[in-house]
Amino acid sequence: MGPIALFDKSFLQSLSLDESVWFDQFFIPNISPLFYVETLADLDKEMSRGRTADQVVGNIAEKSPQLSGAPNVHHSELLLANLLGQPVSMSNRPIVAGGRPVESGGKRGVNIDISPEAKAFNRWQDGEYLQIEREFARAWRAHIKSLSFESSSDYAQKLGIDISQCKNMDDAFAAASQMVSISSKPYDLIAFIVKTIGIPPEYQREFVHRYQVSGFPPLNRYAPYAAHVIKVEVFFHICVSRGFISADRPSNKIDIAYLHYLPFCNIFISGDRLHRSTASLFLGKDQRFVWGPDLKTDLKRLNDHYLTLPQETKDRGVISFASKPPTEGGFLTAELWDMMSTSWRKKSENLAPLSSEANDKLLQHIKGFTDAPTLPSDQMPDPTEELDSLSIQRSIRRKRGSWYQVPKDLKNG
Repeated sequence: MGPIALFDKSFLQSLSLDESVWFDQFFIPNISPLFYVETLADLDKEMSRGRTADQVVGNIAEKSPQLSGAPNVHHSELLLANLLGQPVSMSNRPIVAGGRPVESGGKRGVNIDISPEAKAFNRWQDGEYLQIEREFARAWRAHIKSLSFESSSDYAQKLGIDISQCKNMDDAFAAASQMVSISSKPYDLIAFIVKTIGIPPEYQREFVHRYQVSGFPPLNRYAPYAAHVIKVEVFFHICVSRGFISADRPSNKIDIAYLHYLPFCNIFISGDRLHRSTASLFLGKDQRFVWGPDLKTDLKRLNDHYLTLPQETKDRGVISFASKPPTEGGFLTAELWDMMSTSWRKKSENLAPLSSEANDKLLQHIKGFTDAPTLPSDQMPDPTEELDSLSIQRSIRRKRGSWYQVPKDLKNG
């Protein structure tokens, strides 16, 4: 299995359709909600270079991951849950919503149906758009244009940060890190969280009460994921105040929000200069920022490599003949796989294919879970216990670009 890859819209937009197939095949995409929102916003753009907005969005939708990965839960939902006492795993893995607890044959599992985002992208690939999506796009673009950062210096001052001492982004990161690791001004920090992040009024009292009862510990101890988000926000406000990040480009506020999802990936891929200058500050030692143009070049090399295969091999589908990247050729993709483990480079012994009887038994086992009714609330499995089964439904196109993703002769079912 390849690394879990968070990516921004600029990266996917830069890929050819064939290159996007290999990105989907060799990585496990963590699809940030911001990617969907940015893509949806393109619906309201004026015609550019002879293409309609629908064509632009449809092109991005066609490149969106299908074989692997999943949409991550929105950071605001995770932050709120964390502030209200719920743990949020920050183990470089996506946090996916929509799981349906089920039981089959005395064993318990979770089914994750096709996400609403994936269903929307399927429609967009066919040129179908809902009016509510168009209206949302217009509102979103208006919101971006209205963003301003005039209060950034005021926020920093209230939090006890002397921004005049911040000479560069490293200093801004150090100041933001200190802010969430001390508890000298808890009420000013609460005000910043409420106003900047946007805590719904109905939850503000509960959050303040819980934090107060806990004794106002440093935020990174009370709610680690919330602390990560706040650190990004404080860093951003300092950088805008000091001129390290431009206040004249409102979309910077959207771009910086991608950093909220860094705890849920192994690598972050972007062709955005703001991401290139900031992401590495927030990544752990076991994570890596990947410059989008570099990976695009590598995916093109991979595409050229596989195009030389015999047609009968290509007709088997990429999931059959390219389960891992080439071990020779110095591919960046292979280097990124090495981040996880180098064991994939070992030659695997040829395994005998499943017998027809064994295959039917496996399919029956899977169908038992996917068709099982949702468990009632009083029978929900303990979230700390390991499950017997996890199934994720996907909508996969047989062919994208030059490639069959699944065997050419695979029957629809």
